[in-house]
Amino acid sequence: MGLAALVATALGCGAATAATEVPVFDGIAKVTAVNNVCIDDGWAVGAEFRLIFRSAVRPSNNRGGGLQLMEQRYGYTFLMPDGKALPGGSRKGTFNATGLSGQVGAFSFSSKFSLAITPDKIRADTPVVTIDGTLGNFGGTEGCTVTIFAVATPRL
Repeated sequence: MGLAALVATALGCGAATAATEVPVFDGIAKVTAVNNVCIDDGWAVGAEFRLIFRSAVRPSNNRGGGLQLMEQRYGYTFLMPDGKALPGGSRKGTFNATGLSGQVGAFSFSSKFSLAITPDKIRADTPVVTIDGTLGNFGGTEGCTVTIFAVATPRL
């Protein structure tokens, strides 16, 4: 087997393994409501983020399901505790969250959430996932609660 064929085969197998290991969805999340603490911190209805969502546990590192919200200058990762999925349906709990900002660097915080994730059963061939609900201590600010609505499709 030639080097080019070997590389193509290896990359093809790797891509298939990564794609089937855990379905990942990309989309857009918008802030649809904020409380007064958030307003004081500079958040407003209409803020928009790039979204990455994974409902299943990643077997290669046992990372739980979760979501990422990213903007040009900062981002937040909201993960279930290791080994726990974030399946579809009505979900409440606490995320282990990490923020990254050019002004303050990386920081960790806890975020209580209440999310409605549809559909109830999420698989690699699910065409669209929607997420609607609240994230607490948003941006690492104690008492700031935002409501988001997101739509995501499978990562290619």
